[in-house]
Amino acid sequence: MPHAEDVDLLSLGPDEHTRPDNTNKTFINLSGYHFVELDYLPVYRADLEAELKACGVLGTILLADEGINVAIAGTRNTTDAARACLEAREELAGLWLKESISDTLPFSKLKVRIRHEIIAFDGGELSVREHSHLAPSVSPSVLRRELESDSPPVLLDTRNNYEIAAGGFPAAQALGIRNFRDFRDAVEIALSEERLSLNDPLVTFCTGGIRCEKAAPWLAKRGFGNVRQIEGGILNWLASEGDAHWQGDCFVFDDRVAIDAALAPTGKSLCRNCHHAVAPDAVCDCQAP
Repeated sequence: MPHAEDVDLLSLGPDEHTRPDNTNKTFINLSGYHFVELDYLPVYRADLEAELKACGVLGTILLADEGINVAIAGTRNTTDAARACLEAREELAGLWLKESISDTLPFSKLKVRIRHEIIAFDGGELSVREHSHLAPSVSPSVLRRELESDSPPVLLDTRNNYEIAAGGFPAAQALGIRNFRDFRDAVEIALSEERLSLNDPLVTFCTGGIRCEKAAPWLAKRGFGNVRQIEGGILNWLASEGDAHWQGDCFVFDDRVAIDAALAPTGKSLCRNCHHAVAPDAVCDCQAP
């Protein structure tokens, strides 16, 4: 499986609880994050896990001193209950949960975990307040107009190679990284090879936006003069603009593996060897004779 520090969130392992019946149901998938200072994490974790278990959702939630990272799924009733549970917490005001649907549950259990960071990044510590201040977001609709103008910004893909292989913006600059911890060094290499310039107007993007909350402010601190991030990441772009400027699928870190431009599961599976998304009834290139 992909390393946990590389991803927006992923499901791991079998469930000791019984999955809800998948027959003839549509399931709601909610994902989002919020940078906020959280205290007393062991107590917070226990309370939140009990509340969400009572709601009946499955998924993964990461907690850290810097905030919360959420990926959960269930029926409309159970996800509505979970959304209400989260929104009832004053400290989570502003938590934006992006929604998509699937015919099966992409998670096998509910896990609430405490981590050092909700998305690990080897680029120095940032305060909660630095994220949006150093690298503001740009909406998909505004960015689309800019991309179709005579002076488009440089799109910088912060994702890993196997994610990019599933799909992306063809015009984007990729860094060739195997995991997010390689991001900082890859930027330095790109600068030395003049594939990037400190004068470039950059717009970073990733699946749901959380990696850019670390990468984009670091780029600004590194000396890039104009850095923004796509509001809500690829998921929000596809929800707002469809496949405009986009090609292929979007790799996601749950049992769906990949979704199309309509946010629908593609039926692809995950190669456990190289982590690439593989089409149904196909053999991954890494295992072909």
